[in-house]
Amino acid sequence: MENDNKINLLIMAGGTGSRMNLSDKGLLMIRGETLVDRNLNLLEDSVKKVYMAVSPNTEKTANFFKDRVTIIKTAGDDYSIDIGVALDALDSFPVLVMPADIYIRDLTVVTNLIDMAREKGKGITSMLIEGLFCGVSVFMEKPKDVETEDFYGYNVTEKQAYNINTVEDFFLILNRLRKE
Repeated sequence: MENDNKINLLIMAGGTGSRMNLSDKGLLMIRGETLVDRNLNLLEDSVKKVYMAVSPNTEKTANFFKDRVTIIKTAGDDYSIDIGVALDALDSFPVLVMPADIYIRDLTVVTNLIDMAREKGKGITSMLIEGLFCGVSVFMEKPKDVETEDFYGYNVTEKQAYNINTVEDFFLILNRLRKE
């Protein structure tokens, strides 16, 4: 992909991981690589610059990736506040926002999401996994007010992407991948 077609990537990796009792979920290993590494490797030809929003909750993640991404520090208390802080720190849009606990199985779902966002040309285009918001979104420009931005949904199946929120989610994915 030519550099003009590449997009910035913002990995949201600052949460508390309360449902899993593990704040550094992006460091979970699946098939020999961390969740974040999986997505970085998958997206390497599609992104031009990688940012990572981290917090005091995720110091291990920040230290693990500090030489490969531009770190943005957030408070880590609230996802919507953290994403606002992270987006304010960016100087170039559009940007693909991806939580650290997402496992993308198929690159085409991300490229289709980006293509859809570019077609719309404005607002926020978000991936929905089986109709549920998962935090993967393309922001075409810095939002003035997220609640009033145009919103577009792009639905995918659990066979294309997984959102790992709980221990049960993690083992479900491992079992599904083992069967392949």
